[in-house]
Amino acid sequence: MAHSSSAASQAPPAVPPGCKGVDDVDIVPDEGVSAVTRQLLEGCIRRSFTHVSQVTQLIRQGADPRAIGSLHGRGTSGAPFSRWRYSCLCFAIDSPTNYPFLRASDRSVLAVPVALPQWSSRELQRDVINALVDGGAEMNGGGLERRPITVAVRAGNLTAVEALLERQANVRGVRAMGLPYLYAACSVTREYEDTLISVYRRLAQHDSTLAAEWFAGDSLVHWAVRSSTGLFSQSFIDQYLTLITSHGVEMMAANAIGQSPLQAAALYGSPRVAHWLCRKLTADDINRGWPNEPNMTPLAIAAEELDRHIQQLQEQQQGEWHEYRSRRIREDKTTIGVLLRGGAAPSIARMPTATQKRHRERQLVLAEYATVLSELSEVVMSAINGALAPQRDHSMLLARLLPLAPHHDGAHPHPSPSNMAFGPHEAEAIAWKIGAFLHEPPAAVAAIDECFIGESVLRRRVKAAVGHFVKLAATQTSSNREVIGGMANLGGVTVRVPLQCFAVRGSGGQVVLTGVREVVHRARLDEAGTHGVVGVVKGFNEHLGDQDCQFEWGQLGHLSRTGLFVPLGVE
Repeated sequence: MAHSSSAASQAPPAVPPGCKGVDDVDIVPDEGVSAVTRQLLEGCIRRSFTHVSQVTQLIRQGADPRAIGSLHGRGTSGAPFSRWRYSCLCFAIDSPTNYPFLRASDRSVLAVPVALPQWSSRELQRDVINALVDGGAEMNGGGLERRPITVAVRAGNLTAVEALLERQANVRGVRAMGLPYLYAACSVTREYEDTLISVYRRLAQHDSTLAAEWFAGDSLVHWAVRSSTGLFSQSFIDQYLTLITSHGVEMMAANAIGQSPLQAAALYGSPRVAHWLCRKLTADDINRGWPNEPNMTPLAIAAEELDRHIQQLQEQQQGEWHEYRSRRIREDKTTIGVLLRGGAAPSIARMPTATQKRHRERQLVLAEYATVLSELSEVVMSAINGALAPQRDHSMLLARLLPLAPHHDGAHPHPSPSNMAFGPHEAEAIAWKIGAFLHEPPAAVAAIDECFIGESVLRRRVKAAVGHFVKLAATQTSSNREVIGGMANLGGVTVRVPLQCFAVRGSGGQVVLTGVREVVHRARLDEAGTHGVVGVVKGFNEHLGDQDCQFEWGQLGHLSRTGLFVPLGVE
């Protein structure tokens, strides 16, 4: 279905930063192109046609719709790079979101992205495409990245895709549903992601087997790892991978060299693909090594890549590869963090340390895990605040409104109606109890699950602690002031002491109250000790060290309303 556009009545979109516009490039037709064919080529590039009859007239005058040309950055000399030669039909495709999906040769770099103007309407673009095809334009010519259907997909242009599908364009064997390679200098917008995913859904509707195609020994999940996944949001990657795997792609199918998609994500530094995979795979899959090297797990592979890029960056501080290696270091670190949060911590013990290089790689992983564990305290506080936010917001409003509410005190001479009277903090307590119906325990659980993707002892303990705290804070306190706690002297330092809703029972039966921060830190200490991690930042009451977090999990519980100790049941 054609989509109307208001582009004709609006100013043309600005050229994205780091890209060239149509006025920044020279149009260079291939040798032998006639003058009338050049008119056709330039008209498609500049969107100077206002009606399809102008296209058909040029074709009747001898213009060749099969013509090919390229774009040169102004001032560029020499022959154009052959990879960036496009047909007239490709040039007739625009990007509805103004994403620069074509390339131009440039004197300073191999190629630069180009954002061409948009057609005045979707209908005109469809008519121009059909006129070119009717005139003999080749729909199935060009390399994979220069074939009209793949250009239309990369542009996120559903109108062009549908027009080409209606004309029986070939979509098999051209990686039509593969993620495009994008230019790192150009940011990806939410609008572009939305149009791109709609194109993939349309292709899957057209031929549901496209997603299961393999190219050069790789599945589309492998290709997603090697494409510009760092530019796409996690939400888009989740949608894309869910779409293609729902149409036959196997998540753990090894490629031609025996590499699983997760191992590929570790090798190429693709944290968003790794994140999605870790949500879907078992712990055994996440910790599986190469067939002939069982200890080279995804975590070990990512560590090897991180170490390699760090060493290369140290050897060459400047140069054209400096920014690439700096970016890869960031991506490798993020990928390691994702793997650790996804359940790859058991792989640490399997990492070889026989050589200096292998020892260095293991230390890099331990440092990243220390960062992950240190950040957990902020994740927990955010999870708790998110779950209690509706109760806090509504109870605060209700506490202000209750004293203003009219009521009936009885017969004459009592005024009727009159304002309600409350004692100190009474309205606040009533409002807090009413607001308790609005607290959202699932929000806290979801936040922890988002942080720790894979199942683990750490995740189980933290979820139990957060869930218990949220429940008691919402239902067994009189106000938010009680939840956040008051100031007290601990170890000679005045600090804030939040709600102490946990209890630790000693060997003699004595019970000591403690808080959620201490319980979570105990879980972190145990996890760090299991894997040899040092340097975890406590984040509260640093002057006490870890002495306020010393207990066994079998000792942990809470006090009932009648003061009885109730085990928490977390081991």
